[in-house]
Amino acid sequence: MYRILLSVEDEREYQKLGGWIHEECKESCKLVEHENDLHIAIIEVNKWHDWVKIHRFRKRNKGCRIIPLLDPSLLHTSPLAIEFKLTYLLVKSVKQRVFLRTLKRAIDEIETEINRFTESDELFHSIVADSGVGGNTLPFKEAFLRRLLSGDVQTEEELLQSRFFLPGEAFSNVVLFIQGFVRCPAKRREEGWQASIVIQDSFKKQFEGQQLTFLSYRKHLLMLLQLQTEYGSMKHWKEGEASILETIESLETEYGIQLYIGVGSVYREPLLLHHSYKEACKARRTSPYERLQLRYFEEITNDVQITKCTEYISRFCTEDLSIKQVADQINLSVPYFSRIFKQETGRNFVEYVTFVRMQRAVWLLRHTDHTIEAIAEELGYNTPNYFSGTFKKYVGLSPRDYRATEEVIFV
Repeated sequence: MYRILLSVEDEREYQKLGGWIHEECKESCKLVEHENDLHIAIIEVNKWHDWVKIHRFRKRNKGCRIIPLLDPSLLHTSPLAIEFKLTYLLVKSVKQRVFLRTLKRAIDEIETEINRFTESDELFHSIVADSGVGGNTLPFKEAFLRRLLSGDVQTEEELLQSRFFLPGEAFSNVVLFIQGFVRCPAKRREEGWQASIVIQDSFKKQFEGQQLTFLSYRKHLLMLLQLQTEYGSMKHWKEGEASILETIESLETEYGIQLYIGVGSVYREPLLLHHSYKEACKARRTSPYERLQLRYFEEITNDVQITKCTEYISRFCTEDLSIKQVADQINLSVPYFSRIFKQETGRNFVEYVTFVRMQRAVWLLRHTDHTIEAIAEELGYNTPNYFSGTFKKYVGLSPRDYRATEEVIFV
């Protein structure tokens, strides 16, 4: 007789699922209310923290087949079932035939694979059990941080619950947004290294002793740092800034990896850290005040009138923009506008417009098959040669050479 635990809070749902089990499997299955000698557990997942409960349950009941019953609003957390090596997953409101088919598959697995646990698997469970309260908590940590940075974590209770899988760690308070490309993809393939791994290893080496956390997305990498209270901004931590710049330089020299990094503001309140993520992303895509490869959100102007002008430039950068045309948008004289524009952006008008055009050129070269001549014309350049010369001045490579580079993919 197989002992089944049905951990479902809603009474109607419990009665429905329990009735199906009784009707179809009463000869072989028995519903129980305790965790003693369980064979199968059907556990409801109504909130994100329920995955933590499943993790703990699995540690207490190693031989038990666990079937999560997932609320549709939490479908984005379903990869955790794979991380926990769970074979099954049901989504509410599950149909009877799907529920019973899944249950019978679990029973068949128990019957036919009773000896499937090898010594190595037993050793794995032993190591996890002996490694501390959290065991392998990396999936929890990454999933929680992704939710935190997307703004989905909104209560102090969730922060407290996170201590289960972030034991002894201080919350990061600043986010760095990293993108890049490899100058010579053929050389990378020949030498057999992965850019994403090399980048992370280089930062770990430079920041040895510091608490670093990396989150990989397809076309960008996030590096989370914990800045000491004496620094109100990443800019103020000169040692850290020097380490970042040294990493950028060494990656370019040794591997031909060109990095571009945006840095958000420092947020001491963890629930606000998602703002640092958004700011770092914006800093990465904004004209640099000082240097191209490392940009700070604090350097972006918050002057309403200048912001209106930069937005206007972004919309009409392919046209023949004059400084008077832009100054007229905020009713300022050209001399006064020119002075405050450079003061707020760190670039004179012509340099800023050129940079915005080069950003557009980079996107077109990477994501379209337009010819260089067509791109030059689209961006308002009379000749391809002048466009190519300007592009190389700002990017460090000719348009043709840039198109031959390889964008770093982090996952």
